[in-house]
Amino acid sequence: MKSLTSLFEAQSVAVVGASDDPHKLGGRPIAYMKRLGYQGQLIPINPKTSVVQGLAAKPSLEALDAPVDLAVIATPEKFVEGIIKQGLACGIKNFVVFASGYAEINEEGINKQQQLEALFKGTDARLLGPNCLGFINTETQLVASFTTAMEHHPLKAGGLSFAGHSGALGAYWLDKTIRANLGVSKWISSGNEVNIQLADIVEYLARDPQTAVICLYIEEIRQPEKFEQALLLAKQQGKPVIAMKGGKTTAGARATQAHTASNPFNGADYQAIFDNTDVIEVASLSEMIRYSEFYLGENQLLGQRIGLVSISGGAGVMLSDQLTEAGFCISDFSDDLCQKVRPLLSDFSALQNPIDLTAALVAEPDMLKNVTNELIESEEFDAIVIFMGLMDSIADKLAAGVIELKKNPNCPIFLIWMGGQKQLLVKISETGVMVFEEIPELVALMSKLAK
Repeated sequence: MKSLTSLFEAQSVAVVGASDDPHKLGGRPIAYMKRLGYQGQLIPINPKTSVVQGLAAKPSLEALDAPVDLAVIATPEKFVEGIIKQGLACGIKNFVVFASGYAEINEEGINKQQQLEALFKGTDARLLGPNCLGFINTETQLVASFTTAMEHHPLKAGGLSFAGHSGALGAYWLDKTIRANLGVSKWISSGNEVNIQLADIVEYLARDPQTAVICLYIEEIRQPEKFEQALLLAKQQGKPVIAMKGGKTTAGARATQAHTASNPFNGADYQAIFDNTDVIEVASLSEMIRYSEFYLGENQLLGQRIGLVSISGGAGVMLSDQLTEAGFCISDFSDDLCQKVRPLLSDFSALQNPIDLTAALVAEPDMLKNVTNELIESEEFDAIVIFMGLMDSIADKLAAGVIELKKNPNCPIFLIWMGGQKQLLVKISETGVMVFEEIPELVALMSKLAK
């Protein structure tokens, strides 16, 4: 099968079933691409009008002056097969089908899906869907989708990509990336996977220069060996993969059958595949975004040695307990490090890990930055955890100190700031320091990150 590049990076697009109404299925892709400035050629297809949303329209794919790279089919299911036949005869090689009503509903739908699949056998043409929300490429602002996630907000371009069986979950993921101000590269909804399966998409994303981190929502692994090879390719390319797996119970599997005609119990051992390829499995989209933030900051957690800096003795105790229970090591400082840190602390601070900065920090806000930098430079730790609480009167100075900390990708900095000012926490997180509100949230994340 040919590469998916000409599909996901199409330079010319026809939208079949194009609508003047930007809120309708056939109107949204056009409205989005016009608003965002799609860099390629955009042609509406509508037999009833010659102009759609201010663009010159054609009555059919047959009426095109030349084959487009991609035909987006936004019509009811009963017209889809005929439109694809017409497009194939015209030399079009890539299609996206939004319509549902196939194998996910009944025996008749299964037959229709098989007929759709047969159209592509023996060809190098590709079909994304049916029963999908399409895809987005922020590099060219190609929006072959009717998702509502970006109605009021354009997507920030970046290195985070998503692919999955659920368009709705994917839309919620998009919303979370917008709220977290994370840059997106590709967003792909695979639907019923008649012709293009998740394994193909992962392989494409593993090779995609714009993609740095891959997020997946998986119901069925239809090609286990190919899927595992694609994940291994992503690992070889240095691209972390973060995945949610649906259909792990009998009830969940029953729901996936009605959703995307998926069979999670097809014999594929997804857990073994994840283990073999270092996939991080998560249970929520929020968790998925959290891990994405870590990797997009070009961080890595290479070991279990943790240095703790706290404003609270009690918080230091809790962090020590919970991190130790999670398998991390809260070891003593070397003599050399002790000599460097001692002059920076007040007489009330014990020279140990965790370091309690005590209330002396109020009079000397730079103590936080200076002590933490010594821990980073010592190379005795694989990560530094800072615990803060309140401190409104000196919050600006403390935040500035955290932002100025020396960055070492092999020694990431995690900050817990209970009661911290939101605008300051956002500012800190934009520098690559991950910010948390509670200790257990941090410990859970670190447990899956450690090599």
